[in-house]
Amino acid sequence: MKINLLKGAVVAALAMGASTTVLADSVTFAGWGGALQDAERKAYLEPAAKTLGITIKEDNMDGLAAVRAQVMSGKPKWDIVELGSTECAQAQQEGLVEALDYSVIDAKDVDQSVVASHWIASHAYATVLAWAEDTGAPVAKNWQQFFDPEFKGARALYRQPWLTMEAALLGDGVAPKDIYPLDVERAIKVLERIKPQVSNWWGAGADSAQLLRSREVDFLAIWNGRVNEVKSSGDTVDYTFDGALLSHDCLVVPKGAANKDLAMKVIAEIMKPESQATLATLIPYSPVNAKAYELPIITEELAARLPTSPQNIDKVVTVSPEWWVANQESVRQRFALFLAE
Repeated sequence: MKINLLKGAVVAALAMGASTTVLADSVTFAGWGGALQDAERKAYLEPAAKTLGITIKEDNMDGLAAVRAQVMSGKPKWDIVELGSTECAQAQQEGLVEALDYSVIDAKDVDQSVVASHWIASHAYATVLAWAEDTGAPVAKNWQQFFDPEFKGARALYRQPWLTMEAALLGDGVAPKDIYPLDVERAIKVLERIKPQVSNWWGAGADSAQLLRSREVDFLAIWNGRVNEVKSSGDTVDYTFDGALLSHDCLVVPKGAANKDLAMKVIAEIMKPESQATLATLIPYSPVNAKAYELPIITEELAARLPTSPQNIDKVVTVSPEWWVANQESVRQRFALFLAE
């Protein structure tokens, strides 16, 4: 009897050990794919895997709905997921993600407005005002001019209420500190006065870049990475970070993730200044760890093109994911009505 009990204990211990080994030496990261995930592999995942002595598997996903489905199944296959910040805030509200372990993850040098109990920003990008330099006519170079109908140039805006409404309010003289809560009806009135001059409401980043490159518009709201691509190609365009709207992608650990503890360690590696700085050299996304700018990895020329750099951070306005989670449905409906009118 004792022998059988001992044998059973050994078998159980071995089984537990095998299971622990499987769980402890790998995690699965799910991101947006494409050029961003290629850059994240080099800047984030490969260095983290080497430092921790683990394997980091990868997958692609298409947003919060996929995370929701996995969590509801009870067996999420992802350990770390990158979402947009509004989706992260929504996931936290719905109880879909684990609380992050800030005894493991060092967030002291990250803007605390993008450090939440259950998510943390991974990188930043900005919606900026850009213009063609060779139109021969006055072009808007700040939001006040953009939303002034006296500037007759053709312009384009993002076909979503978020970012577009913030820009409209800034253009109407609202101070950055007073943007939230958004005055939706005021923003609609600002948009109405220049609506006849909006020649395109773009929905994809590639479309916005093509509008500028083809000179279909004289000036537009556009993501900084997209306009930088156009400018870097030698095209005579420019842009400003004054009043730029700062947005973020972020990291979460799905509720019930099999490798939660190891996921926290990987996120800790991603948030390190070296990882953050390296990403910016590979793709025009901006570090959220301020210490990244103290490293020689980011040159002065590169820093000038990043919205969170010391020379730009005081110019930008941070978008509130929490406000949008609470209000997005009603505002989306109001914005759709405005577009249809």
